[in-house]
Amino acid sequence: MSQSPTHGIGRQGLDPAFAADEARKSELLLAAQLLRAQGQPESAAAKLAEAATIEQRLGDQCAAVRLRDKGWVHQFSAASCWAQAGNFYQAITLCDELLAQADLPERLHNRVRDYAYQLRTRRAQWYADLSLATAGAES
Repeated sequence: MSQSPTHGIGRQGLDPAFAADEARKSELLLAAQLLRAQGQPESAAAKLAEAATIEQRLGDQCAAVRLRDKGWVHQFSAASCWAQAGNFYQAITLCDELLAQADLPERLHNRVRDYAYQLRTRRAQWYADLSLATAGAES
């Protein structure tokens, strides 16, 4: 693999299995998008959760070979996948872990911070809606 790319993020120390996992994750994301368009949100969520798991593993592998930038991208993608699968807790946890990185680039830091804020806002709204639905069912 290339040691110092002209553009993009380095891949030194990553094996062909890593590339295969990246391809599998991309296939899962495309399948989830198609399933959502077909009105199958539960099947889409399952694909997104599987993609999130792969993204987390890819991020960990990048960290192990000191490819921090690439690892951060995979961790943020994992957070997005978890959120789309409906797991706000895991998504926010991953965002908070990224924000705890002292050397996270400012642009990515701001993007992750804003995304985590949106997730917390949506989760709070979901809780409020759930409370109203529960209260209505008890009446």
